[in-house]
Amino acid sequence: MAALVLVEAGPAGPNPELPAQIGTWLDTWPTPFRSLAEAENFLGHEGWARGLEKRADGWWPRFDRDRMVESLTELAEHAYWAEWARVRGEKGTMPPTEAADMRALRPDTRVIVVPGAGHDVHLDQPRALYEAIGSFHKTLA
Repeated sequence: MAALVLVEAGPAGPNPELPAQIGTWLDTWPTPFRSLAEAENFLGHEGWARGLEKRADGWWPRFDRDRMVESLTELAEHAYWAEWARVRGEKGTMPPTEAADMRALRPDTRVIVVPGAGHDVHLDQPRALYEAIGSFHKTLA
């Protein structure tokens, strides 16, 4: 592999509490949501609300909660310090020290901060993310 781009996901781990943390967060969702506006207000972004499915009694996630939690098992069990390049949002959830740790272990790591973006960089600043990834790929050629 020549390169790996991670968006709001670092190589740190393992984090055995991750599936339970996500499960607990999903359990706080007041489903069904009565409207997309209610869902957007709760979830914090239109993109998350648009991923819901309209049913007779309201708006529901399109995914199965238990499968979603189960899908996080690998992330909870492994660390990925050997494989990365990184793009992250300025207001994201990645600990600021993690980028420095990544650079210390692999000096060729490139960290790109997307101004104004949070954890959902692809929703908050899609054009800036696209340009950052495109610029990175050009350096590989």
